[in-house]
Amino acid sequence: MKNHAPLIIIHFQPLELYPPVCNLINYLSLNSNERIIVITTENKKEKKFQCYTNCSEQIAIKRTFAINPTSPLRLFQYLFFYLNGLRLLLKQQPNSVLYFDTISSWPALMYKKMKGSKVKLMVHYHEYCSREEYANNMLLTRAMHRQEVKMYRHSYEWISQTNKVRLQKMINDNHLENCDPSFFRAMPNYPSKYWAKSKTSYGISKKIRLVYVGSLGFHSTYLKELTEWAEKNTGHVTLDFYSHNIDEKAKSFLASVKDDCIRFQGSINYNELPNLLTNYDIGLVIYKPVSDNWIQNAPNKVFEYLACGLDVWFSKTMTYALRLTTEETFPKIIPVDFEKLDEFDFKKAINRDGLSYKETNFFYEDVYPDILTEISK
Repeated sequence: MKNHAPLIIIHFQPLELYPPVCNLINYLSLNSNERIIVITTENKKEKKFQCYTNCSEQIAIKRTFAINPTSPLRLFQYLFFYLNGLRLLLKQQPNSVLYFDTISSWPALMYKKMKGSKVKLMVHYHEYCSREEYANNMLLTRAMHRQEVKMYRHSYEWISQTNKVRLQKMINDNHLENCDPSFFRAMPNYPSKYWAKSKTSYGISKKIRLVYVGSLGFHSTYLKELTEWAEKNTGHVTLDFYSHNIDEKAKSFLASVKDDCIRFQGSINYNELPNLLTNYDIGLVIYKPVSDNWIQNAPNKVFEYLACGLDVWFSKTMTYALRLTTEETFPKIIPVDFEKLDEFDFKKAINRDGLSYKETNFFYEDVYPDILTEISK
């Protein structure tokens, strides 16, 4: 294997907690002949999760120790990650650097300043963060974002968000309207085609099997409203929650629920989801409109549910996702007012009489060729 790595990816958060970056690495390992180094941190937050690995010889994953944001030594932990990242960049001399989110940016920004036009600087943002949210973020993130803003106009060759609306909001926030439009891309979070489960003849179970996979906050999701509705309809539905990121109030609330048809199942590894989801009928997305990040959002779970043949019920407050609404074919994608679930006609929602099956086409194999082309230039 060559020692030189033409591409280095920097992802501050543990990879296995962010399936989209794992998907991208998997895609690059199968479609690029170049050596790629990924710099990340260890995962101590969720011990049940399998550590992400890639068996391709061209992929090398370098992890520093986990960052504990409550530790009195956290500043040294952050500094070690950033300085170690810069050391690897200077040692490997990559042609391209791709980092994810502002928190990962410092080594890439410093390396770009040192190398100038000799290196291609690229960034993808998992989330949209408004100017107000940046202003209220931790000092370290604010400082790094100020450097990003100074360099956006002249130093980047790829800036992407997960959808066009988030991307435009970021452009407007940073007054980048006159920049070369080819630098800006939408790179949505889709699953692989290997997830696809063709269910052209199946119907909804007599007892509707509902599932929610994702972050669970008592105040940031419609957890209480959904659970109370499920309790009222206990003879008609079952409801399972899977989450590795659940706050204490949400966990206590679910522990207090006595209905055997409503269960918190803990966390689940991403690669186990395709087989798990086929056991359900409806996939739920229950985020509240706590910020523009969630209002202008079509999360990866929407597309993962669809790939596995599930209908999707999502909160109607998620404005961006409304364009995905589908009720003329199945799987259906239906906006729901989770604050008025007693008015929701769920029997009509699950009815498929006269409807035909339409296979989803939301797969990352149709998205990632663009970034591979940019990396290969």
